[in-house]
Amino acid sequence: MSYVDLWFRAFVVTAASEGLLLVPLLRKLESSWLRRAACVLLANLASHPAVWFVFTDFGLTYAYRFALSEAWAVAVEVLAYRLLFSKLTMRKALLLSLAANALSVSFGLTLRSLGVRL
Repeated sequence: MSYVDLWFRAFVVTAASEGLLLVPLLRKLESSWLRRAACVLLANLASHPAVWFVFTDFGLTYAYRFALSEAWAVAVEVLAYRLLFSKLTMRKALLLSLAANALSVSFGLTLRSLGVRL
């Protein structure tokens, strides 16, 4: 399986897990579930490719790369949610992004420990 295929599988897991959490939580800000889902997808598209295709070239240890990648994902997604949902405060955007990324990382690591290649 190619690296791009692995990225795509990980992206689907990330977007799906974060969407399952955030789409219901964003209901008060946007009535359309489809728009909420699209916003979560866009936020992940803004952050996830760099995690897989940019930070891997920095020559860092796994722990540093992991920390930098997750900080990047949270920061980019906070900005995306603030831009996409004008009534969302910075604090709430940060809490949502932290929760969503904690969920997707936990889910991804669990899948990996079960032998699923992501």
